[in-house]
Parts: sequence; structure tokens; C-alpha cells
Amino acid sequence: MKKLFTIVFILTAVTSSFLAGDRMVFVERFTSWTCGPCASNNPAMESWINSVDADRVVGIAYHMNWPAPGNDGYFLYNPNDNNARRNFYGINSIPQARMDGLITINSPYTSGGLQSLFDTRTNILSPITMILTDSTFGDSILVRARIYCEVLLPNPSVFVHFSIQERHNGYSSPPGTNGETQFYDIMRRLVNGGNGENVYLYPGQTVIVEKKFYKDPIWNQAEVMPIAWIQQGTEVMNGAKKTANFTMIPTSSFKSVLQGQTQNATYDMTIPVVAAGYNSPVTLTAQVDPPDAGISVSFPSGGTVSTFPANFTVQVNSTAAVPTGNYRIIITGTNGNGKTHKTSVSYLVGMNYVGVNTNRILLAYKVNGTTYTSPSLFAWNVGSTQQLSAVTPQIFGSTRYVFQNWSNNGDTINNVTISTNVSNYTCNYRAQFKLISSVTPAVGVTVNGGNLFYDSAATVNFSLSALTAVYNGKTYYFQRWVGAGNNSYTGNNPTPTINSMTNVIVQTAQFDTIVPFGIQNLNTGIPSVFALHQNYPNPFNPVTKIKFDIPKFANVTVKVYDVIGNEIAQVFAGDLQAGYYEADFNASSYASGVYFYKIDAGDFTSVKRMVLVK
Repeated sequence: MKKLFTIVFILTAVTSSFLAGDRMVFVERFTSWTCGPCASNNPAMESWINSVDADRVVGIAYHMNWPAPGNDGYFLYNPNDNNARRNFYGINSIPQARMDGLITINSPYTSGGLQSLFDTRTNILSPITMILTDSTFGDSILVRARIYCEVLLPNPSVFVHFSIQERHNGYSSPPGTNGETQFYDIMRRLVNGGNGENVYLYPGQTVIVEKKFYKDPIWNQAEVMPIAWIQQGTEVMNGAKKTANFTMIPTSSFKSVLQGQTQNATYDMTIPVVAAGYNSPVTLTAQVDPPDAGISVSFPSGGTVSTFPANFTVQVNSTAAVPTGNYRIIITGTNGNGKTHKTSVSYLVGMNYVGVNTNRILLAYKVNGTTYTSPSLFAWNVGSTQQLSAVTPQIFGSTRYVFQNWSNNGDTINNVTISTNVSNYTCNYRAQFKLISSVTPAVGVTVNGGNLFYDSAATVNFSLSALTAVYNGKTYYFQRWVGAGNNSYTGNNPTPTINSMTNVIVQTAQFDTIVPFGIQNLNTGIPSVFALHQNYPNPFNPVTKIKFDIPKFANVTVKVYDVIGNEIAQVFAGDLQAGYYEADFNASSYASGVYFYKIDAGDFTSVKRMVLVK
């Protein structure tokens, strides 16, 4: 079948009666050991399940806490998961069952009635193949689902459910009030509180989902078994349990060929898992749906597989007369005991499946004017022109995404001609992060380079429009930056650099009426002339003091230059009242050598030389 203790899901929407691989019908029953009618209906359900080919059905039983006294032990062991499935279907009376999520089965259960309902589902080939396997590690069981999507799903979003259950548990005397002593398919644990795990499936895509369950010692360990199912809305698209014989799936689900020419395609297939000790040869046959005399199918490596696991190929040929269309190639494997399993591939004549997506989740793009925010798959005729468009920019909070290119190097509006050999187009966006900036208090100074978006990993320089400002009659001086976020800057350098913008960064410039550390008014009077004094000490390592005299209010800058005239540091920039000043210069990040420092104050300019020796 397509079940094993490793779960492989292949999802496809059921849109016709002839689709992909075989179906394992999923039967969910709701019961309680305090429910009298359940005691008479459950044996009928179990008898019918045992009469059906085990490769075609899998069951699970959820226990409820009603009717009174409501003390069903299986419910009390795990009320959350039992209630989750009850609430999902809105179950208000028991006994009751669901077949493939769509068919409601009410009391009384009868073999004929159950078989009739089963017959309406079992021959609808599933669009999904699931192979389920497990491994035991001490007190845990790891369940692995390998999910393979064989056909195009109108809605690719499905939910994968896992359960650990006890196949059978028996008592010498009834544990409840309804007289039952034998219980089957008892649900013990579900995944994610019964909600399953959301996955998206596209033709040819394999999704591996693994879940680990703790094996409670109170369980009947010999009867513990994992099961899985895939559900979309209420419809269960396929169920899975460990295979009793063999499994069969393609490794490539569709091929595109030209119409109007003799064409061919080869598909790789595999029998990846068989039951322990299995050795019955598998005979392969093929069917085309819809039938067309111009399409033929062969097995180049032979029509019988006798060693396992196994790989084999399927060859499909078509004549020029075959019209454009999607042709399902149904592959059937039959063993010596008459057990059959089916899978399918798509032979696309004059058309192709084309996926469109983005390199980042949730970002929007357009296809022929319609906006999408998740990966989408389209069935388009070869030679047709389709318009793919980027949506740019897109802003989410303080992160912006801008269009970079399409995977075929197309521009924002990308008109593509559909071919047989290109099956995917990706819209690539690059991330930009915002440098959020502010000044506190709001003294009328702005941040140069602030409140802008920058490319990821970009180097960002930012500064202030002024280092001093008069506000409410007081003079405010820049004190320091306070940063938040990786690679942000905190310190008193008025012109810092962010070396790599890897996230949103917040930078706040703090001002105060106190003259900032690093420059101080010596309070020894008012000079009569402007002057710049020799630094002390000189030579120095790594800190030196630079003194200068300001005889009247002036806008002052003190900068340091290297020997070839490049500005390397700004010691101070801002308005100063008249006074004698001293500024600190820290050269710890510079190499030994000769440097020059320069003051500009109104019309006064002066330059002096200093030597750094490390």
C-alpha cells in the first residue's frame, strides 16, 4: 500500500473518480464505555473492519465523557485530544462515526450499510500517497511520514494528522457501565492538540514529517501502532498505517512534452518499503486516463519486480495526433497473493505545470493581475504568454522588502512564454531594515540618515544636524547615542557607523544642558582672542588633551586629520559660549603616526601637529 511506519504523504484534490494512488478509507468512531447503544454497535463496526482488505481501511476510536456517569477511562486519560475531534465534527450524540470525514454513520451500524458506504469511497483513487514507518528509541516512538503529491491540487493547503493508538485492549470484566470488555483502535495521542500540521503540497513534491511520541507504560505495548491521515476541510484525502506487503510511488510525478510531435518521457518509480519478510514479485501494468490510442506505456526494465526495495522506470510515448491535455498514467502493481497498489504520474501534452512563488514567505506577487501571498501552481498551455508581476515595496512594520529580480532575470513585470522545460518562477525580494531614530528631548535637531530603510548587511553612517541647540531659552548639548538592536551603537561619538545592518535598529540621541564629557569649560575667565594650543601630552598614547580659547559666542568645530589630509575624527562640533575649553581626543583606534588637529570658530582657523606613539 502506501503506508508504513514512516509517513509519506502525497496530496491531491479529489476532482474526478480517477486520480492517483490507492485510497485507505479512514473511519473515525465516537464511543464511550458508559454508552449502552455503543456496546451493541461497536462489535458490528469491528467485525466489518476485519472483513475488509486491511490495505483499504484504517480505523480510530475517540472516547467521550457522556452519557452519565461520564467516567470513561480512555476519555479521562486524554480529554483534550478526544474533545478536539468531537468538536471538529460537532458530534453531539453517540454512537456515531465518520467515513473519510465526509460521510456520517449513525446507529445502528450494519455490515451491509458500512460496506455500501465504503464502496462509494474505496474506488476513488487518492491524490496522495502516504508511506508510514516508525522507529522505537527507549520509551519513545518516532513516526515518519513521507508525503508525495501526485497531481495538481486546486487547494494545496492540507493538514497532516498523526495518532498513536492501541489496536486492542481487553478486560476480564467491564470497566464501564455498558458491559463492554473489548475495545479497539483506541486513540491515545494526537499531534498538535488534534489540529494536525499544515503543509502545502504540489505535484512531484515530497514532504517528510516526523513526530515523536512517548510510549506510556500503561499502554498495551504489543498493541501500540501509529496511524496518519491527511485532511482538507472535513474530507480525509487518505489514511495510512504500516504496510502489510509493499508500497509504490513515483519519484517524478509529471513530465511536459510538445503537442503535434512524436514525443516521449521517462518516469522513475520506486517500491521503497516492504513489510518484514516480504518477497512476493510485483507485476506491473499501466492504464491511460483519459484513454488515447496515440499514447502507449511500457516498462523498459521489465514488467516484474522481484527484489526489494526496488526502482523501475515507466516509458510513455505519444504520437503527433494526441491533443493537448493532462493524461494520467495509472501504474498498478499486483503481487502473487493478488494484493494491488496503484500510483500515477501526469503526462502533459502541450501544457505544463508552472509554480510561482517568492524567496520569502508571505510576500505578495501577481499572476495575470491576481495577487497571491503563497506559492501557487498553474496548468498552462505551452506557448502561451503569462504575466508575472512583483509587488514592490512591501512594508511589514520596520522591515521593507523591495523587488530584486525574477529567477529568469525578468524585470518587475515579467512576461513569460510557457515551455516544456521551465516549471518554476521565483520572485526574489531583498530585505531592508529601518534605522529608527529620535532625539530626546525634542530640541529641533534632526538625525541625518535616520528613519530610512537600508539593505541588509549595508554599512550605515548617521549623524546629527547640530550638536548644540537652543531650546526654551537654554543651550542643549549632545551627550550620547543609545542604541537598541544587534550592531546598534551606544556611545558619545556624534558620527558613528553601523558596520552591518542585519535587523531593525533604534538610535536615540540624548541632549542635556550640561556640557558633555570630553569637552569642558575650564571656568577661568573669558579670553581676549581666539587661540588653539598645543595638545598635551605630545607625543601621546592613546589620549591627549586639546585646549582652545573662545572669546565670544561661536559655532566651533575641532577635527583631526591624517598626514594626507583625510578627516579621521571630529572632536567637537557645536555652539560654545566665550571661555577657555579643553577637549579629550582618544586615538586608541588609530595607528601610530603624525596627525593634525584643526579648529574652526567663526572666522578663526588654526592647525597644529601632534604625534601618536603606541
